[in-house]
Amino acid sequence: MRNTVPPAVDSDGFTTLYATYRTRVEGYIAARLPRRDSHLAEDLTAEVFASLWRSRYAQGRPVEGAPWGLLSTIAARRVADHFRLARNTREMTSDMTSWQHANRAMASTDTGAWSPVNTGFHAARIGGAK
Repeated sequence: MRNTVPPAVDSDGFTTLYATYRTRVEGYIAARLPRRDSHLAEDLTAEVFASLWRSRYAQGRPVEGAPWGLLSTIAARRVADHFRLARNTREMTSDMTSWQHANRAMASTDTGAWSPVNTGFHAARIGGAK
């Protein structure tokens, strides 16, 4: 990968910043993931630079000096955001054809199909209406 960018393409310095720090930010993010997931690290790295672009470069205020502190802070927040969102949307696999996943007891019928067993349980009405 080239670290030099023609001046006509990089008038504000963002492309040079991206080329210089992309691998470092990606490694920083990958080190904080519980398992080695290079695709997730790449996606979060892209989000870090998109966030930097929106907050700084799009407003005409390029980063001056050493930008690693700003990039690592944004990266840490993106990783935390990712896990915060993933906590609420965890996917679980299950075999819905297995008897243990049924909400109530099932009995076999003559046709080979399964039907719920009448347990005598009745749902109560809310509000006192009968």
